[in-house]
Amino acid sequence: MSFFRIVLNFLRQRLFASTLTAASVAVGVALVASILALRLESERAFSQKDTGFEVIVGAKGSPLQLVLNTMYHLGTPVGNFPLESYEKLKTDRRVKYMLPMVFGDNVGGYKVIGTTPEFFTTFQYRKDTGIRVANGQPFTTNYQIVIGAEVAQNLRLKVGDSVTIKHGIQEGAPGEHDHGKMPIVGILAATQTAIDKGVFSTMYTVWDIHYHEYEEAQEAAEKAAGGGKHEDEHHDHDADEHEHTHTMPPEFTSVTAVAVKLKSPIFFEAFIRSVNEGTQAQAAMPIQEIMALFAIVGNINGVLLGISYLVIVIGAISIFVSLYNSLNERRREIAILRSLGARRSTILMLILSEAVSIGLLGGIAGILLARLGLRFAKEFLTKQIGNNLDFAAFYSFDAALLAGVVLLSAMVAVIPAMKAYRTDVAQNLAPLS
Repeated sequence: MSFFRIVLNFLRQRLFASTLTAASVAVGVALVASILALRLESERAFSQKDTGFEVIVGAKGSPLQLVLNTMYHLGTPVGNFPLESYEKLKTDRRVKYMLPMVFGDNVGGYKVIGTTPEFFTTFQYRKDTGIRVANGQPFTTNYQIVIGAEVAQNLRLKVGDSVTIKHGIQEGAPGEHDHGKMPIVGILAATQTAIDKGVFSTMYTVWDIHYHEYEEAQEAAEKAAGGGKHEDEHHDHDADEHEHTHTMPPEFTSVTAVAVKLKSPIFFEAFIRSVNEGTQAQAAMPIQEIMALFAIVGNINGVLLGISYLVIVIGAISIFVSLYNSLNERRREIAILRSLGARRSTILMLILSEAVSIGLLGGIAGILLARLGLRFAKEFLTKQIGNNLDFAAFYSFDAALLAGVVLLSAMVAVIPAMKAYRTDVAQNLAPLS
């Protein structure tokens, strides 16, 4: 009988115990593999070191909140800063281009973002990669809508459809107020960024929606006070009535954030300092804020990894206990193998191989379990963090994790193997009384 067949028979004889032991190892490996994959993919998704801009300018407040809200559509905006401050920044000679954004309202839970035509012509969300319209065309006038790839897919929208913009950053926000339907003129190609989750129009469109909300509130207040002398005027925003424009009060012409591309890296510190020294806006470098965030999250990951490694150690200990307790049942079997010519070293290797097989099977099962779980959770995780997570089928740490589990399994099997190595042949072949 071959060496490997004997190892296989050992596993079959104790199939239930071997399966439970391998399962305990698999749980620990699955936890470690999942945490490592999540950390790697989240860092990849959030770091975006190859963005086509280096600085984000927004209202005074938390720079991390500014970055997360602008780049990943997470949380609420820090606030708005005056349009005149943005116009002043545009004249800065250190700036190559600037893309303003006004956040407000939603379509089906996806944020409406007012911007400029440069979004389609000049802006680069990654280095040397600009926005591309997959279907239709960019907006050319106010009250036209261009949507991201995810918005189109999840809301089942196409070019030519019309959408209703509702107040509030999130769907179903308190005080929600519907505005008339606006036509979709374009759908963006997928970018694997938060752009896929955006609903884009002109800045004037967003300003005008909020201005009419203010007008309606004023009219309601006048009527409540008995001062209304005219019938209620409904500001319908249907497509055929969107051609009108009017002078917007300054308090309604503000900007939420500006993506800034500078002409040279040597201007970074001076530009950020000059903006932050002002009273109305702040400048933040996305990569710095995200790295600071991961420095905090890394401590939590360390704790979770420590617990997961402990689960693997417990699984390895269960291999030791299982093998050690089974030796009493195997003494006669081992003695028979010795009498048939098996060397002590062969017996030693048989026990070690059994332990390694259990560890290897548990490790492989754990990695497969981790990948399967992450695949099922991908859509939920992507929605929660506001960025696409694309889990790979294989990571470089998989091999190291498997090797570590195999080595640990072999180490804990040394004592049971040595005990089997010392099995007395004559004593264990004596007739059973």
